[in-house]
Amino acid sequence: MPKDNNRYFYPAVEGSLILSDLQFVKNISAINFLKLRGSIAQVGKDAGPLEIYPQLEYSDQSGGGFKYGFTGPNPTLRPEMTTAHEVGVDFRVFNNRVNGSFTYFGTRNSDQIVKGFRLSYATGFVLNNMNVGTFKTWGWEAHLDGDIIKQPGGFTWNVGVNMSQGKSKVVYLPENVTEYYNAYTWNSGNIRNGIMVGHPITTLTGLAYERNEKGDILISPSTGLPITQSTWSVIGDREPKVRFGITTALSYKDFRLSGLFSGRLGATVVNGTKRTMMTNGTSWESVALRESGPVIFRGVLRDGNENSDNPTVNNIAVDYRAYGATIFAGGDEDWLEKNVNYLRLQELRLSYRLPKTFLQKGKIFSSMDVYFVGNDLFTWTNYSGIDAVGNTVSAAAGGTGGEGYDVWSIPSPRGFSVGLSLTLN
Repeated sequence: MPKDNNRYFYPAVEGSLILSDLQFVKNISAINFLKLRGSIAQVGKDAGPLEIYPQLEYSDQSGGGFKYGFTGPNPTLRPEMTTAHEVGVDFRVFNNRVNGSFTYFGTRNSDQIVKGFRLSYATGFVLNNMNVGTFKTWGWEAHLDGDIIKQPGGFTWNVGVNMSQGKSKVVYLPENVTEYYNAYTWNSGNIRNGIMVGHPITTLTGLAYERNEKGDILISPSTGLPITQSTWSVIGDREPKVRFGITTALSYKDFRLSGLFSGRLGATVVNGTKRTMMTNGTSWESVALRESGPVIFRGVLRDGNENSDNPTVNNIAVDYRAYGATIFAGGDEDWLEKNVNYLRLQELRLSYRLPKTFLQKGKIFSSMDVYFVGNDLFTWTNYSGIDAVGNTVSAAAGGTGGEGYDVWSIPSPRGFSVGLSLTLN
């Protein structure tokens, strides 16, 4: 990274090659357009105002004067650096009836600025900022759409599909930091949005069950309940295996019916709503458990033989009714629903374009469309909770957010609207 008198340079290079301009590709009649592209760039995100050198501020204490604020300076603070590379291909084939693109990307983010961590009061300040953490991301994006039906009479059916997959890995954290977590996502048991070296930046950390060397859950001989660890570990990943969207449109003369679908495959969701209702005894599942009689949790006893060839299989019965209005609701691992699939009809639109003869007299508008729109009409999912795409924090939280947390989330309601779209001459 070039540096000169505290000035940073952010180079970028990109290029493309239109293969369809080459003669041997022109001879292939099915190919109308074919382009290869690639780029590499480095960008930086600088520290905020007054984070490098201290600044006096007015004091409203007795006697007035000036003082330093709570946040101390860090003269060694460096910009966050992101190095990104990308390669891809764009194409149109079969008389431009089918077009698509594919992109592979990768980034490396270093010197991440963590703000507002605690300092020793002996420094004269309460908080400070520092560069900490390096992670990398990679993945692919693909898009394909085409006219399935295209008749001379004006009837057209177009379908488009886009898909993406993203992965990540934490490369570096300070030696004294085993986990960095977002405290605002710590709202369902001990599950939280935490990251650890060697794992993705979208992991969920929590207090997992203790297990023997064979992976069996250890049971307490005194209570008959599963034993949880006392330290946090990675228990899941919120990033779905694939994100996708589908668009489809039917057109006939001046009428058009279009739909927009969005979905995810192989996601992990924290069902915090059901967990709270189960613990408090306010769900039908909790009623069924209280009335089910004694149960025996599957696992082996931690009696010293758990790692032997013949561990003691748990045979201690537990009665849920012993917990009164509340019941034992398991551990953090029990409330992760994995391999969640989700498809939502995000928008359905029917429109009609008025004939141009209707607008010729006014000579003000070139086109006028009347439309009816329905939003969030249907959802198909194998998720047992309320909102498969819940988010426990708002976009203002920054970072990797709280996607994948269904903690009293409210899904988007169905919406309907009628409108008029005008285009001026």
